[in-house]
Amino acid sequence: LELAALDEERVRIADGRRISALAGTPTEGALASGMAMRVDDVAEVAGVATLPSARRRGLGAALTATLARELLAAGTELVFLSAGSEEIARVYLRVGFRRIGTACIAEPAALIP
Repeated sequence: LELAALDEERVRIADGRRISALAGTPTEGALASGMAMRVDDVAEVAGVATLPSARRRGLGAALTATLARELLAAGTELVFLSAGSEEIARVYLRVGFRRIGTACIAEPAALIP
């Protein structure tokens, strides 16, 4: 990354437009992470990931819920996210998100004979 991009990221973190969360243990180290990007009163939770060896412990759900709580406490009115699979969508539903639509789904072009 260029220095200007790093500087902009520092500003986003400092002013609350970007927040990050990390889950781990003293013995295992970092096991899961996630972040959220906020613009005015709307935010997206993104990049929630858990190491394969640490899955099925609820870490992704805990990070997602933590990020959402922090955003709402900071005055964010709408928090959204996109699930890359049905398995991930179930995690988000468990922590209180509602499915309201599907985005970024492309259909192959129809060929007309």
